Amino acid sequence: MTSIEKNKSASRLIIQSHIDKAFTEKHIQWNDGLNYTEFIRALWRLFLNHDSFKLGTQDILGKLSEEDAMQLLSDEIDITKLKAS
Repeated sequence: MTSIEKNKSASRLIIQSHIDKAFTEKHIQWNDGLNYTEFIRALWRLFLNHDSFKLGTQDILGKLSEEDAMQLLSDEIDITKLKAS
């Protein structure tokens, strides 16, 4: 595994953890009027600014570009789970 793949894998685990925690703590909410891209950006801002997520998010940004990190977030979020809640 290359260092880029290792960084993506480690970042993916952090993002999955952040998503699970945000969902459990009801920080994530979906409504049908949301634009998906704006939803991902808002969720990323939450991860950047909320004390519960800041440290892990800064770790991700030490490994990946913000664009790559948001792409991982988009890949990992289960929109069907959100719509069902």
